[in-house]
Amino acid sequence: MRLQVIQLDFLSVNCYVVWDEGSGRALLVDPGSSEVRIEAEVERLSVKPEGVLLTHAHVDHIGRVPEICAKYGIPVWIHPMDVPIYESEDNNLLPWAAAVEGLPKPVADCPTAGLHMEILHTPGHSPGSVCFHFPDEHILLSGDTLFKGTYGRTDFQGGNERTIFRSIRNVLLTLPPETVVYPGHGPTTTIADEQNNPLFY
Repeated sequence: MRLQVIQLDFLSVNCYVVWDEGSGRALLVDPGSSEVRIEAEVERLSVKPEGVLLTHAHVDHIGRVPEICAKYGIPVWIHPMDVPIYESEDNNLLPWAAAVEGLPKPVADCPTAGLHMEILHTPGHSPGSVCFHFPDEHILLSGDTLFKGTYGRTDFQGGNERTIFRSIRNVLLTLPPETVVYPGHGPTTTIADEQNNPLFY
């Protein structure tokens, strides 16, 4: 498996391209803005997108889902508990970002592009927040659940601080220490580093 990060313009969201090196089959994770840059990177990497995966439904992570899904004719997957936020007209960051129009209906079965991937439900930042774990590569795409040295905000719709701490302690910090964490914003970290972070205990 290969991975490429694209730091997007709006709120510096990290969009990820993950793909099978042999086949070129790919997944696009959290295409929140800057679709021209995402499309240029897909072309540069010579990969074939098969699905959009969302770590959660907040507007900064879903802003270009309609354009990307239409461009490649691919489905979008999001955890069912975040669909109400995904579809809500109140899912905005006004005056900077309005609610996204024309969002495709999410599919029930998550595309994998042939990759060995685990979906870890990690509520707290939102009810349906998930992390995508690639155990063979010791890689975790953590969305806005876990950042380097800290965690995602819990004051948005559906957020809960106690819940996000449970998700981090009971799910993420039980992963192998060598796991590299690629968050939704900011630099990478490792599970080992966060296991030694007193914030979470």
